[in-house]
Amino acid sequence: MIPSIFARQPLSLRKTAIVLIVASILMWFDSKNAEWFNPVRNTSHAAMQPIYQLSLLPSYAQHWASGRLQSKEALRRENMQLKSQLIHAQAKLQQQDYILAQNARLQGILSTTKPEQFDLNLAQVIGTDTNLLRQIVVINKGAQDGVQVGQTVIDEDGILGQIINVYPNTSRLLLITDEQQSVAVTVKRTGQRAIVTGKGIPTSLSLDYVFKTSDVRVGDELVSSGLGGRIPAGYRVGRIAQIEDTQADNFRSIEVTPTANFIDNAYVLILQDKLINKNNTVIN
Repeated sequence: MIPSIFARQPLSLRKTAIVLIVASILMWFDSKNAEWFNPVRNTSHAAMQPIYQLSLLPSYAQHWASGRLQSKEALRRENMQLKSQLIHAQAKLQQQDYILAQNARLQGILSTTKPEQFDLNLAQVIGTDTNLLRQIVVINKGAQDGVQVGQTVIDEDGILGQIINVYPNTSRLLLITDEQQSVAVTVKRTGQRAIVTGKGIPTSLSLDYVFKTSDVRVGDELVSSGLGGRIPAGYRVGRIAQIEDTQADNFRSIEVTPTANFIDNAYVLILQDKLINKNNTVIN
C-alpha cells in the first residue's frame, strides 16, 4: 500500500489542506475564466450584505449620537441668543415707555392754562437739597432765565412751592410740603378760607384753623386764595382726605392730599410776571 501524506495527520489539518488545495484550484480557474464564477461571486456578495450592514451599525450609532448632541448644543445656543435678544428688546421697550411717559408729562405741563399776568418758564428738577429734613429741590433755571426769589412754581396738577434762592443757572425751590411752608387756600365748594401747612412728607398736608362747625367734607378741593400776595390765587393745592374732631379745642384735624406731584416732579413751571410797557400793553 502506498503511504498517504494524510494518513497520520489530525483530521482538522487534513480538512484544512483539502480546503486550501480546492481553493487554489478554484482561484486558478477563476483567473483563467472569471465569467464562470460571476454568479457565485454575486450570490456571495448578496449573502454578505446583511453582515456589512450590521458592521456599520456602531458607526451609524456614533454619528447619530454626535448629531443629536450637536443639535442640542445648537438649540441651547440659539435659545440663549434669543433670550439675550428678548432681554435687550424688553430693556428698549422700558426706555421707550419712560420716554413716552415723559412726553405725556411734558404735554400735560405745556397744556396748562396760561394766565394773563404770567409767563410759564419750563424747568427741570436736577437734584434735592443737602438737608434731608427739608422739602427743597434744585431746578436748572436761574437768574439768567429771569428767575427771582418768591416766584411760584407749579406743575400740571397744582402748586409745588416757591423759589427761595437764585443762582446764575440754578435755583432752590421750597415745596409747600415743608413744615415751614404754608399756603392760604379757599374751599372751592363753599369759599371758606383756611391755611394749608406742610407736614414734612410729600404725600400729605394739614388744613389748619377750621372750626368744628365749618362746612367741610372729605373730597373738597382746595385752591390758593392769593391772601397775603405770596402765591397767586386760583391754583389747585389739594383735596381733603380725612377729617377728625378732637376734644382738645374747637378746631378740626384735617388731612389733605396734595394735587401736585411731589414724588416724581421731573419738570416744573415757574410763574414769571409778564413785562408791561408804559401803555399797559403786555410784552410777550
